[in-house]
Amino acid sequence: MDAERFRTLVGTGFFLFAAVVATITAWQHPSLLAILYAIHNGLLACFYFRRKPATSSDRVGLWLGLIAAFLPTFSPLAQPPVYLLLPALAGYGLLLWALLSLGTRFAIGPADRGLVKTGAYRLVRHPMYLGELVFRLAMVFCDPQPLKAATLAGLLLGLQIWRIQREERVIQGYADYRQTVSWRLLPGVW
Repeated sequence: MDAERFRTLVGTGFFLFAAVVATITAWQHPSLLAILYAIHNGLLACFYFRRKPATSSDRVGLWLGLIAAFLPTFSPLAQPPVYLLLPALAGYGLLLWALLSLGTRFAIGPADRGLVKTGAYRLVRHPMYLGELVFRLAMVFCDPQPLKAATLAGLLLGLQIWRIQREERVIQGYADYRQTVSWRLLPGVW
């Protein structure tokens, strides 16, 4: 078995494990966010399994992605108030759109599987990271302990920014893409 196939199987296994843990959590503490988080991890396992081989990748970025994917499991996924549910659903919708736009180019860590410039990637350069961030922030802010929620939110934001910076150095053609799509996450902000 070659190294790329091995990494694909390990990543698929990680997301299957995350899907099982999230499903158990959703079963014990049913909420819409808990169910969506379980479904999301299952979808990521499917997309990870059928991804294209990378021409280059970033191991540190991979670890950052794995940590970001697992952080929300440290918060209780209680039924969120409406003021968190609506942004969470919007973030999840963006996340799904970006995932479908990526198709077989999806990976958890920065890797060059070809630059995607269509779908959600016409609006901002990192729509999947934005969708993940909004969805996961809503999840961690469901935690009744404000200090813990703020700490997890800060970690998630820092991890996403670090992942973005690493990814932009790995993918070929990024300088031209940067000229076409100006904003990384939020139009008019960054």
